[in-house]
Parts: sequence; C-alpha cells; structure tokens
Amino acid sequence: MPTRSFIIPVLDFSPHSPFNIQTLLEDLGNIPGEVICVFNSIEVFDKIHHHPRIDKYCLNSHNAGVSRSWNIGVNLAEGRSAFFLNADLHVTAKAVDTLEAYLFALDKTLIVSPEGKRIDYERFKRQLNTEFDFPNELILEQFNASNIQTPVKVHDFMGAFFAVHMERFLYHQMSFDVQFSPCFLEEWNMGLQALEKGLYCYTVPTEGYAHQMGISLADGSKTVNYFGTIMRRDDILLNNARAFAKKWLR
Repeated sequence: MPTRSFIIPVLDFSPHSPFNIQTLLEDLGNIPGEVICVFNSIEVFDKIHHHPRIDKYCLNSHNAGVSRSWNIGVNLAEGRSAFFLNADLHVTAKAVDTLEAYLFALDKTLIVSPEGKRIDYERFKRQLNTEFDFPNELILEQFNASNIQTPVKVHDFMGAFFAVHMERFLYHQMSFDVQFSPCFLEEWNMGLQALEKGLYCYTVPTEGYAHQMGISLADGSKTVNYFGTIMRRDDILLNNARAFAKKWLR
C-alpha cells in the first residue's frame, strides 16, 4: 500500500499560471506517493489520463467543484497522508517532506499547510448583511514561511497545497462539505470541523513551492460551469458565505 497519496482536481490547463497539471506531474516524477487525478473536463482527460505518473483517476461528466473532487480523491486514496494539490501548483520533494514530517509530529493535527490565517468569526457574524470587503476584512493574521519559524495553529489553510492525517480524518468520519462547492470557504469549514473534533490545523514553515491565485483573485464577473450551470464568481462567494454563517454562526 502507498504511504502517501497526492489528490489533484483537474479542470483545465491553468491558463492564468505558468504551472499546470503537466508541470505538476513532472514535479511529482521523483516524489514517492500515488498520484490520483480527479478530472472535471473531458478535454484535459483525453490529453493526459495515460500519463505514466498518474496511478489512479476518475472522470466526472461535469465539473463537480472542489469539495466534491476532494471527497472523490479521498475515496480513492490509500496513503497514511493525503496531499491535496491544485493543478497549478509547483512543488518540490522538500516541501512535501516538510509538511509530512510536521503532520505526524504535531499533537492532534488534522491538517498542515505552508500558509494559513486566523479568522475574526465574530465580525463575520456582525457584518454578514452589510457591505464590506469579504473575506479580507475578516483576516486577523496571515502566516507563511516569511513570518513564522515554528508551527502556528490556524482556522484556515492553503487550499492549493495541504496535507491531511488520514487516520484521524477517517476515524472521525470527516468529509469536505459539498454545500461549499464549487469553490470558496471549504477550507474555513474544514478548519471548524477540525476544532469541533478536538483536532487542529497548522501553518508550518515550508519552502519549495509556488502558486498563483486563480479564481480566488479573479474578477467578480468571472463564471464557473458547475454541474452544467453557469455561476458568477461573486455570487458563489456570497451564497457560500451565507451557507457558512447558517451552519456555524448560530
């Protein structure tokens, strides 16, 4: 059985970035672990599903979104650790090994990643029905290798690159909440699910990776095709913020 799984949702060839699924598979060429691709478009699937570095894959007939794709990857994974990677990530063996070492060394850890935030949930609750710069005004602190030398407990983690302690994840019967598909707030939700189970998410000092934001920093009118429905970026964000508040901020 593999000791490590890499789970990669794949929608396109990441035109916004110098990195894409092809460069990521090259990065993973000499990094041990099974590679699982969850394809959300037939066009990309047809071109690369026979790549020798891909060990397992599935093809969704429609774009299933991030949370659903992560859950599919979990169901295919056999590793003790599961790494969730954006297709537009550049990663090195050093970064992977660093995350994994912290994952199994820190107490009651569910998730580790190289970037994270602490969130002002009380302000979110107060301002949900008013106009404000969501989610930027809710960030209390941001952490990465430039400002930490030791691990820090966080509410939020880097969705493009994080590692999960699978024994704890499965023991507590956890999953990524699909009401936050196709994107946005799935990390906030998992951070609170971890705390609810007495587990923690950590930002840990990590080097050897690179990523450029895509939909997170895209224009508000950018659209996403989710299960055949065209959705505006800002509408997705607002809908998920309301769903998050209804679930957690009672």
